[in-house]
Amino acid sequence: MRLELTKKTDLAFQALSAMAMSDDQRINGADLAEQLGITTHYLPHVMAPLTRSGWVASTSGPKGGYSLSTDLHTITLLDLVEAVEGPIDISRCIHLGPRHGVTDVCALHRPWTKAREALIIELAEANIGETIGVPVAS
Repeated sequence: MRLELTKKTDLAFQALSAMAMSDDQRINGADLAEQLGITTHYLPHVMAPLTRSGWVASTSGPKGGYSLSTDLHTITLLDLVEAVEGPIDISRCIHLGPRHGVTDVCALHRPWTKAREALIIELAEANIGETIGVPVAS
């Protein structure tokens, strides 16, 4: 069993970090793609969940690019994971698969449920701004 995020979530986190650490208000798409080590063709796939969530604004044209449109201290790691990967399915059993009845739980069900709940709590308590070291705006 693997407990890791997809590359797309990692790239979305890196994109938010790059924009937060940039000296410019707006970062050019080609520059951002280069910083992330991806193609300009793949960049919109990484940025789409961030723009859909309203955290990043996208402007097209020669002076276009991406800019942060929210304080990263208001976005949790759980928000980011769910924006990119979709809602966490808390009903899925690690062993028996999707949605099982109350009586047909596997031996791992209770410890897995507790571990998953603890992970969700930790992700919900960690905000992105603090995680990447962005100073709190006064």
